[in-house]
Amino acid sequence: MEYIVISNKKVCGKFNGDKLTESDIISAGGQVESLLASGHIKKAGQTPKSVKETIKEEPQVQKEEPQAFVFNNINNEGDK
Repeated sequence: MEYIVISNKKVCGKFNGDKLTESDIISAGGQVESLLASGHIKKAGQTPKSVKETIKEEPQVQKEEPQAFVFNNINNEGDK
């Protein structure tokens, strides 16, 4: 079985993106299960599962704006 290093650390003499075999790991004194569980390696050919996002669409309808009080500072009554 082949594995790919996904850690930023050196694993059994290999770096991120390098391929390892099960015999490489065992001969270097490592354990496949612990390296998989700790996230240092992954099975070759295994891609991460994509998460499907559901987007709720809302209708694009304009709401009527409530009438707001308009402050007018001009005195329209004339001179007193």
